[in-house]
Amino acid sequence: MSAKKCAREECGKTVYPLEELKCLDKVWHKQCFKCTVCGMTLNMKNYKGYDKMPYCEPHYPKTVASVVTDTPEMRRVAENTKNQSQVQYHAAYEKSKGTKIEVADDPEMERHRKNMQV
Repeated sequence: MSAKKCAREECGKTVYPLEELKCLDKVWHKQCFKCTVCGMTLNMKNYKGYDKMPYCEPHYPKTVASVVTDTPEMRRVAENTKNQSQVQYHAAYEKSKGTKIEVADDPEMERHRKNMQV
């Protein structure tokens, strides 16, 4: 059976079963289980683990959700969303209104034809 070494880098000594603390997939001495930032001794009730390292509540790294908007996929999605938007469609319709010739007969065209024949 191989001897277990303490996970704290400064210690690195053998951890015996009576003093071992198994946490964050590592083995620690009870007195070596400290906050990575301030060195406060932690226990199983007051620690927070991040990246397999122990932290106290005030020094726990805050994970902030970041928005990745400049990837090719996100640009494609944004362009498609803009194209499918009724506002974009309506603006394009209003801009092209009167510049195109309508081919289909509608009631208004029928009325114009009758008025022109008289």
